[in-house]
Amino acid sequence: MLNIMNKETTMKAAFKREIRLDLIFKTIWKCKWRYILPLVLTFALTAGIMLSIPRYYQVRVMLAPEYSNGGGNMGGLSGVAGMLGVNLGGMNSSDAIAPQFYPDLIQSTDFLVPMMQVQVQTVDSTFKGRYVDYLTKKCEAPFWAKMMLKMKARFSKVEHFNADKNYRPNPFQLTKAEDKIVEGIAGSINCMVDKKTDVITITTTAQDPLVAAQLADTVMSKLQQFIIDYRTKKARIDLDHVTKLCDEAHRKYEAACKDYAKFVDTHQDLVLQEYRNEEEQLENEMQMQFNAYNSLKQQMVVAESKVQERIPAFTVLQNASVPVKHAGPKRMITVAAMLMLCFFVCTIYFLLKYNKEDVQPNETDETEVEETEAEESIADSENV
Repeated sequence: MLNIMNKETTMKAAFKREIRLDLIFKTIWKCKWRYILPLVLTFALTAGIMLSIPRYYQVRVMLAPEYSNGGGNMGGLSGVAGMLGVNLGGMNSSDAIAPQFYPDLIQSTDFLVPMMQVQVQTVDSTFKGRYVDYLTKKCEAPFWAKMMLKMKARFSKVEHFNADKNYRPNPFQLTKAEDKIVEGIAGSINCMVDKKTDVITITTTAQDPLVAAQLADTVMSKLQQFIIDYRTKKARIDLDHVTKLCDEAHRKYEAACKDYAKFVDTHQDLVLQEYRNEEEQLENEMQMQFNAYNSLKQQMVVAESKVQERIPAFTVLQNASVPVKHAGPKRMITVAAMLMLCFFVCTIYFLLKYNKEDVQPNETDETEVEETEAEESIADSENV
C-alpha cells in the first residue's frame, strides 16, 4: 500500500515540473567556466577539419532544347495542361530519349570516359593539359584521404592510371584506377531537368574556377552534340543511303553517255536500220539513266532538308562563366553551427546533472514525510 502511494506521489510531482527560464540561466551562469574547454576543443577540431578540405567552385549553365511534340494536335487539352503545370509534349513525341533521361545519359560511362581527354587550364596558368591529368596531379585531398591511401598502399598494391597521352581508356572494360576517376568525374557533374519546362540545368564542380567553367561548357557542348546526333540519326541514315544510290546512278549515267557518244562518233551517216536501232537503244538507255539520276538527286535534296529540319535549336539561358567566389566549404558557418551544437549539448548535460542533485534530497524528504503520515493514519485506524 505504501509503495503504491509513493509511486502516485512521484508521478504527480513529475507532471507538476515546469520549464523555468530563471533556473536555466542560473545554471548556465553557474557553469559558465565549464563551457570553455568543450567549446575550445570543438572550435579547434572543426576548424582543423574544415581547413583541410580544399575549396571548390561551381558553375551552372542552363539551356532549353527544341522539343518536338504534338501539343497542337490535342486541341485545347494542351492549353489546359499548360495552365495546370503539366507537360504533355512527351505523349506524342517520336523520340525515345526524352529530356528526363539526360541526367542518366550524362552519368553513363560512355559519356564520362571521353571527358578524361578534355583540355583544361587553371586560372593561374600553372597547368594546361588533359582533365584526367588535372584530377590526378593538381587536385588536393583532405589529410584523412591521404592517410587512408598511404595505409592502403602498405597492405596492397595500388593501381595507377596510365599517364600516356596517347592512351585511350576502354569504356567497355575499365581498370580500378580508371573506374575511380570516372566516379570522381561523375561526382563533379550534376544535371537536372525541369519536368514542366524541360529546361536543362548543368552544374559542374572543380577546385579551380576556370576548370569548372571549361568543364561546364564542354558538358553542355557534348550534350548538345549528342541530342543533335540522336535526333538526326534516322535522317542521316536515309541521306547516306540516297547518296550512295545517287552516286551509283551518276556513274551509270556517265557510262551510258560514253557508250552513246562513242557509237555516234564511229557510225556517222547511217544507212542500215540495224545501226539506227542500236543508236536509238543507246540514246534511250542514256535517257533512262538520266531520269533515274535526276530522281535520286531530288530525293537527296529532300533528305538533306530533312536532316536540317531534325537538327534541334538550343536556347542557352545561362552560359558558363568563371566564378569569382568559391562555393564551399562553408567554413565559418560550419564552425558556428558546431559551436552552437556543443553549447546546447553542454547546457542539457549541466541542467540534467544539477537538477538531479537538487531534486533528489527534496524527493527523499517528501517521501519520508509521506511515509510517516501513512503510518500514523494506519495506527489511528487500528486504534479505532
